[in-house]
Amino acid sequence: MVAVLSLDGWGDIAQFVIAISAVVALFGAAAQLRQSRTSARRSRVYEYADRFNTRVMLRRATDYRAYWDEHDFADFRALSDREQLDRLLLPNLIEEIAYLYNRKLLDRRVAVDLLRVYVERMWEASRPLIDDVRKQEESPVFYSEWERMYEDIRVRMERRK
Repeated sequence: MVAVLSLDGWGDIAQFVIAISAVVALFGAAAQLRQSRTSARRSRVYEYADRFNTRVMLRRATDYRAYWDEHDFADFRALSDREQLDRLLLPNLIEEIAYLYNRKLLDRRVAVDLLRVYVERMWEASRPLIDDVRKQEESPVFYSEWERMYEDIRVRMERRK
């Protein structure tokens, strides 16, 4: 049967094989792209976790929580601009993380495992700041990404039980 094929028949078979190869290559490229994105999302979480797990950041988090245990928003507003910005470093960093988390640019499962404690504890410590900023600005958008992440983490933890 092989000898019966004409040159045109062999050409058709070659085109068919090339088309199949192209489809397989396309699926391979899509799988590689998906794996690359998954790896990047996971790596971002590890990078943020590494930032939080330095002595400087752990000390900063402890100081931040202690500050809000003893002070209110009026005390915060009385600080210099530089001191206010310094106090906002952690909440703003968590808001940045939450923005990425909510847009699925972080591996959510890994983020919950590695960053949950920071997100929850800092949220609880930041309630006086967040509530008063929202009231003063008459806008609920301040730290709304963080709030969405906080709520999502709580739901995920409930499902794990």
